[in-house]
Amino acid sequence: LDVDRLDDLVPDLAERRTLACGPAGLLDALAAHHERAGLELVTEQFRTERIEPGDGGTVAFADGTLLELDGATSILDAAEEAGVLMPSGCRMGICMGCVLPMRAGAVRDLRNGQITAVVPGDGAIKVQTCINAAAGACHLDH
Repeated sequence: LDVDRLDDLVPDLAERRTLACGPAGLLDALAAHHERAGLELVTEQFRTERIEPGDGGTVAFADGTLLELDGATSILDAAEEAGVLMPSGCRMGICMGCVLPMRAGAVRDLRNGQITAVVPGDGAIKVQTCINAAAGACHLDH
């Protein structure tokens, strides 16, 4: 896709909502284009551009599997590498297929470093395993 030709390819682009998913280079080019044109853009990524990693931690799964993970690898990638069958659609461009309930603990978003933690007593929260790494001990329902 030649983003510089987008206005020619989609003459009514200003009347549409743009949803994009793909590699970082494409998303960056679309973001710059849409910002210049004052247009809305909603994006998802196949893989994250990773910031400085955190410390990692232990991920416990409902079946009793325990994995000690570094802070630079997504839970999805690390679990699959360890032989844990994980739900996902990421590699097919289907976002949110990897979301699992986290019952306890915290994860760190590899895109921006934001920590998401379960508040004791509030119940599980859903996390995307493809973009989050362990941030200390956490327990996922899977």
